[in-house]
Amino acid sequence: MAKDYHVADKGSIVTMVHRRTLELIFSFGFFGVLTSLFLFSSPQVSFAQLSSSPETPPSQEVQGPNELAELEAAREQYLSAWNNTAFTSQFDVFVAEDSVSLYGVYREHIPANVFRPGETIVLYAEPVGFGHQEITDTSTEDGSNTDAASRTLYLINMTADIYGTDSSGAQFFAIEDVPVAANLISHRQSTEIPMTLTLTQEQPFPVGDYILTYVVHDQVTGQSFQLDRQITIDDNAVTGAAPLPDFGNDNSMQSLVPQTQLEERSQALGP
Repeated sequence: MAKDYHVADKGSIVTMVHRRTLELIFSFGFFGVLTSLFLFSSPQVSFAQLSSSPETPPSQEVQGPNELAELEAAREQYLSAWNNTAFTSQFDVFVAEDSVSLYGVYREHIPANVFRPGETIVLYAEPVGFGHQEITDTSTEDGSNTDAASRTLYLINMTADIYGTDSSGAQFFAIEDVPVAANLISHRQSTEIPMTLTLTQEQPFPVGDYILTYVVHDQVTGQSFQLDRQITIDDNAVTGAAPLPDFGNDNSMQSLVPQTQLEERSQALGP
């Protein structure tokens, strides 16, 4: 027995084929969009993550004429302020003997102001506002060229007086006109002078408290300043120098000088 089959008309078939074609195109298109997002979005995210990491700093550029000109202009402003600053000490401290090598390079005396009889007393100071006397120099190396162009040099000249007063107020010594930065000639106006005011106990001071008065004179400007420092002379004092940083140590600073070393130094100084 023959079966009856439903035969769709041509119009329905064409419509069905067209609809299927659009569905396939849409599916392939949507798949392509997803693929492109997957392929291209990941590198972008990775790049963004990489770009957020710290960048390697570029190599430092060599300073050019503009930077040096700015530095020189700033120095001129500093010297202008310097010339309007009263002659004084911006910092001073008692230091160990022979420990000062450069400006700001020293070892502090410990205890700060306690000394043994006969021990050398050194006060380190950083003066500011001292003058620079201009000197015209026309000399040459061999002294034969009388037509040599002149050049300007600068003279620094400072002296000091040191006075000692005991606890009763009586003055027991006076040292005057000590050269502390005498007749220094430079090509540029130097502003960093490591001044050391050294007092040697030629006759050991008796045990007790004293006032040391330092009067520093600037021979160029005629100005002076005064420092009064109290000290104690103690026959049983254990003195020495503060340690320097130990860069090989994780703690970055050495411990204080061991007690035995301080005692050995004190014994070497003698009473």
